Amino acid sequence: MIFLSGIHGVGKSYFCSMALQQLGIKSYSASKLITEQRKKGFSSDKFVPDIDDNQPLLIGAIHTLRQESNEFILDGHFCLLNEVGKITRIPQDTYTSLNPDMIVLLTEKPEIIANRRFQRDGIQQNIGEISAFQNAERQYAHEISSLLHIPLIVSEGAADLKRIMELIRTGGK
Repeated sequence: MIFLSGIHGVGKSYFCSMALQQLGIKSYSASKLITEQRKKGFSSDKFVPDIDDNQPLLIGAIHTLRQESNEFILDGHFCLLNEVGKITRIPQDTYTSLNPDMIVLLTEKPEIIANRRFQRDGIQQNIGEISAFQNAERQYAHEISSLLHIPLIVSEGAADLKRIMELIRTGGK
C-alpha cells in the first residue's frame, strides 16, 4: 500500500486518477472511508473535530481492503486542521497500524493551492497558513518514513508527477 499525503488542494485526487490510468493502481480516500464508517461527512472548511476518534475507523477499513489486495493507494494526511483550525498531527500509531510500503508526499506552491481551494470550495486561505500547513505535513512525513523505515518520495508540484509515477513503478528507487 502506498500512502499518498498532502494538504487539501495539493492535487491528491488528480494524482490518484493518473496512477490508475498510468499504473493501474486503485486508490481510496481516507476521508471517504471514514465517512462510510461514520455515516457522516466532513465540512468544506476541512476542520476535523474528532481526529483521534476517526483513526480506528480508517484502520478497520484498510484492514478490510488489504484482505482483497495490498496494491492500492491510500489518499490521506499526516496533519489535519482540528475544530478550531489548528494544525494537528494524526497519531503515529495510525501509521504503524496502516503499515504502508511507501509514502508519496505531494507539495505545491502555496499560491496554486490557495487558488484551487477557492475554485473548488469557495474558501479563501491565507498563503502563510498554507505554507505552515504544508511544512508541518512535510516534516511529519519525514518522521513517519524514518520511523517505519520506508521510502518517502516528495513531489515538488504538478510538473514533477511524471517522475513520481516512474519512482512508484520502480518501487521508490
